[in-house]
Amino acid sequence: MSSQASTARQGSDSLASRHSFLLRGLLLIIVVGVVMSLGNVNIGAIGQGLGYALAGVCVFITYRILGFVDLTVDGAFPIGGAVCAILIVNGASPEVALLVAFVFGALTGLATALVDILFKIEGLLASIIVITGAYTVTLRIMAGRSNIPLLGQETLISRHSRPFRAWLVEQFGDGLKRQSTNLLEIILFGGVVIVVLAILYWFMRSEFGLAVRATGKNPQMVRATGINHYVMIALGLMVANGLAGLSGSLVVQQFGFADVSLGFGLIVRGLAAVIIGEVLLRPKSTGQLLIAAVAGMLVFDISRAWIFSALDLPTTDIQLVSALVVLAALGTPRLYERYKAYRQRFANTR
Repeated sequence: MSSQASTARQGSDSLASRHSFLLRGLLLIIVVGVVMSLGNVNIGAIGQGLGYALAGVCVFITYRILGFVDLTVDGAFPIGGAVCAILIVNGASPEVALLVAFVFGALTGLATALVDILFKIEGLLASIIVITGAYTVTLRIMAGRSNIPLLGQETLISRHSRPFRAWLVEQFGDGLKRQSTNLLEIILFGGVVIVVLAILYWFMRSEFGLAVRATGKNPQMVRATGINHYVMIALGLMVANGLAGLSGSLVVQQFGFADVSLGFGLIVRGLAAVIIGEVLLRPKSTGQLLIAAVAGMLVFDISRAWIFSALDLPTTDIQLVSALVVLAALGTPRLYERYKAYRQRFANTR
């Protein structure tokens, strides 16, 4: 009877957690919609957030699941973008370019894992070594050029742009014609993100995925069960940075060019996305945590766009605005905790 009661209680808690998560998600969508409407924020910010979303998931996997201090995302992202651009310029389809970008991003993560495992170099330093070398690798992939434009090339966006615009005008008139590209980006990138999250959710619940998650929580226990935890670390870093490479390929197709410095500071942006998602949605399960990382990246990009729109800032201020948004995302929870601790101390002294 006690076992049945415990199972029923766990099921009730899980259902309550899902309901709370859905309610917070719905409330977040409403608030973001109102902010975008009142702040005159272009919906292109949503498409850009979706382009970078998988980089946020990459940081979530390394930071939260593996507990591995990894900066490799700053190298895997531009490598994925460079591979995507060079393949498209040479006639490859955009879909093939996405898959190959994932593979090259995964190889970048494997390089960090090997430096950490073989040379016993701490993860942070190992990833710094890898991203330092990744700069040259990116230049080599781009044939020594720092920038590769995709003007006139077939990308995911350009392939569907004209028919989608024609359909949009036919169904809704000329009012949405100017937003056709932004809407197309949201649909295409949103579809890619949903498919990737579904595959990743399945992987995390598989035997390998559970071993990777256990490695981040308790490597000693994993070793005791006969599993090589080094292999699990390498697998986790490969999956995570493969997503960063895939994200880089999406952003390159969105921007219409690849640049060797495209991933500069992406690790901080990814951390901000993870924390924003966790603070706003308070996820409990693995699936909720993955969705929260994506939602955090969307909120980050929309917040940045809102600041630019509200203050009418020039585009040259983008790095400063990004730094301030990251500071707010990382610092606000800590200030709130200090405030609660102060209130508690004040209440105890009365």
